[in-house]
Amino acid sequence: MAFNGYAQEADTPQSPPLSAKQTEQARMEALAVLIKRQQYPQAYELARRMLEANEGLPNFDFQYGMAAVESGYYDQALFAFERLVLGFPNQPRYRLELARTHFYLRNLIRAEVEFNNVLKQKPPVPVRKNVMLFMDRINDLKRSVESKFIFVLDAGGGYDSNINSATSEKILPSTELNEVLATLGDIELNDASRETGSAYWSALAHMAYISPLTKTSAFDLRLVASNRNNSETPIYDLTTAMAELGYSFFTGPVKWRGAGRYQHVQLDGEALLNSQSFIGQGNWILNKGASIGFGVNYGMSNYPEDDDGDITQQQFNLSYASAPKKDNWKLTLIFGSDSADESSNKHNGKTYQGFTYQSTSLMSQRTSRYWLLSVLSNEYDAINRNIYSKLRKDQNATFGIGWRYSFNSHFSVRNDYSFTHNDSTLEANTYQRGKAEVGLSYRF
Repeated sequence: MAFNGYAQEADTPQSPPLSAKQTEQARMEALAVLIKRQQYPQAYELARRMLEANEGLPNFDFQYGMAAVESGYYDQALFAFERLVLGFPNQPRYRLELARTHFYLRNLIRAEVEFNNVLKQKPPVPVRKNVMLFMDRINDLKRSVESKFIFVLDAGGGYDSNINSATSEKILPSTELNEVLATLGDIELNDASRETGSAYWSALAHMAYISPLTKTSAFDLRLVASNRNNSETPIYDLTTAMAELGYSFFTGPVKWRGAGRYQHVQLDGEALLNSQSFIGQGNWILNKGASIGFGVNYGMSNYPEDDDGDITQQQFNLSYASAPKKDNWKLTLIFGSDSADESSNKHNGKTYQGFTYQSTSLMSQRTSRYWLLSVLSNEYDAINRNIYSKLRKDQNATFGIGWRYSFNSHFSVRNDYSFTHNDSTLEANTYQRGKAEVGLSYRF
């Protein structure tokens, strides 16, 4: 009997079709083989097709993370290793790969935190040696200059209880007024001169470009533009633009930077302020990662609407920042003076001193919280005899708190709150101010 090809093929025994579970198991085995053979690009392509069905499974997350980090897909690797560390915080290998991913993303502070966490878990000697190599490389990077381009877009909205930083009192007491005005008795303040609350929205764009000149020196360009609009009244809508060109270099553990800055400020679409300044900075990195900073800012501000309003400004600051860990803090001492160029404007000159304390904590792999306290004391150079009989002295305290959640290395959401109390010898300059804001940031 003759058989055609179809009959012969039909009679040949066939393997039963694989179930979905068996198919997935076969793909997992294939992925493991590709990782073992260090065929990472092929492994990443396979893992990417398996992601929807297997994301969250520890074995898959590890294989996917390894394929991604070795193929240069660091953001994708970050997600995988973050899930593993959250689920298995005592597994040194997972934390090591997370630290390594942060290093490749140049998140040096986060990388250092995670590498230190690995060391705290007392890993085997080969792992410890590997970690120390990365730590040495981080220290080298902190003392070197790499080409970098940063662009940040930020949009936010909130409520400000006092957009004009004005008093809530209804009168200026005659006891504070000059001899002529005092004869009129207490002066009633109109609404524009008193505390005004308003909802607002804001937008900010920040660009920074750093280009190395040598291994330890570079020039940088920074541009910042921001706008804030108030729903209650446009009178206090604020627009700013700033350009800064700088040069930086290392001498041993100290990074020095000098820069020139120009800033333009508009209030309700009208020019309010132009300023030019020179900035000098030094930052000394100590052996254990902490740093000491020093800065000076010397410049001039002029007000287009006031021919006699020019102010010469000089400010100095000294700071100490803790070594980068899960919890970080920085203390900055500030002192300076504003000197009026014209004697008729001397009452706007002042001397001041104070401090700022900032604290940041990593609550999880993606969430951080922060708070700050700023205290500043001002004493003005002369009495404003056009209105007052007393010298103005202010004590200002601001407390702020907030948190940030990062969806990835580019996109994050923040929530900020702050409260300011300004106590002054003049009633018109005593005020309180509270703000609450929610914002989104995109960085690349």
